[in-house]
Amino acid sequence: MTHRGQRWRQRRGSVRRPTGPHIPPGTVTADPHAPQPVIRLISYGPADFDEQPIQRVADIKPLLGKRPVTWIDVDGLGNAEVIRQLGELFDLHPLAIEDVANTHQRAKCEDYGDVLFFVARMMQDIDVPSEQISFFVGPGFLLTFQEDVAGDCLEPVRDRLRQNRGRIRQHGPDYLLYELLDAVIDGFFPILEHYGDQLDELDVRKPYSQLGNTLQELHRLRGDLLSLRRIVWPHREAVQSLLRIGHVQIASETVAYLRDCYDHTIQLIDILEIYRESCADLRDFHYSQLSNRTNEIMRMLTLIATLFMPMTFIAGVYGMNFDLMPELHQPWGYPLALAIMACSATGFIYFFWRRGWLQNAEPKTSIDATTKNEGS
Repeated sequence: MTHRGQRWRQRRGSVRRPTGPHIPPGTVTADPHAPQPVIRLISYGPADFDEQPIQRVADIKPLLGKRPVTWIDVDGLGNAEVIRQLGELFDLHPLAIEDVANTHQRAKCEDYGDVLFFVARMMQDIDVPSEQISFFVGPGFLLTFQEDVAGDCLEPVRDRLRQNRGRIRQHGPDYLLYELLDAVIDGFFPILEHYGDQLDELDVRKPYSQLGNTLQELHRLRGDLLSLRRIVWPHREAVQSLLRIGHVQIASETVAYLRDCYDHTIQLIDILEIYRESCADLRDFHYSQLSNRTNEIMRMLTLIATLFMPMTFIAGVYGMNFDLMPELHQPWGYPLALAIMACSATGFIYFFWRRGWLQNAEPKTSIDATTKNEGS
């Protein structure tokens, strides 16, 4: 397991809240460990496109409205003043700005009049913690806030904008929101495929091979899937809320595309449930195999002990060395004792054979098939 994988599993259930208790609502406090914001502005229309970095928030205002859609992408939340200035520039609600800085939010959708606020969780890789991404959709603009500057899964959307591929530049900021949400949600599928490959590997592993490591991997995998489910599940409710309630900034044409996002969240949740059940089934299977193996060993030991019980009794009787024992001074006494021991053992073996207790509990054909598959 890589160090980054360990870091994700240590932080998967943690909550990082920069503000302390009893802080007034709407207070924006940046995480001191968060990276400094890097602002990029993308404006476009059907016929033109422009992309440029922004050094100061004041430089954004003259560029607003020059093209039908303006996308301001902010990577890094380490400067509370920059976040507040952006909130004032676009007249955003203070509670929404506070949720941007507090990056423990679950996926949700909130209506603030002319501005739609949407929060999603984004994952790029299995070894990287989930990242909060916040969307503000308003008249002619889309404002996004991301936690980190180490890259994201939105680059294919930027490429389509630059190259004018698809219909993205013919629509407004609501369609851009759909494209970005679709990229965020689809980013979970490669992660699930990785977990599916791990489950397949554990499924074909021989039951008695590295049993302790197998159970430990299943426990870790089930915990990861549970954490991933906690991340994915709220997206279903958030998208469903947007479809059910609607918003003035979401055109009716875009609603049909948002239904596709909702379908993808359903698929993710279904796959997660199947994988979690597979983990539980595999764990129960290996525990049952361990129990069967223990029972088989105990059965063989019990059979051996049963064979020697009458022989031990006979040896104990004739080993007491009493002078008045009638067989003690007979020349045929020793061979007779051995013969009785052999007959008792043979009788028990025959009885066990007739009852089928000497057969292996696991069919030989399945053992041979497993050995053959491992050899190939």
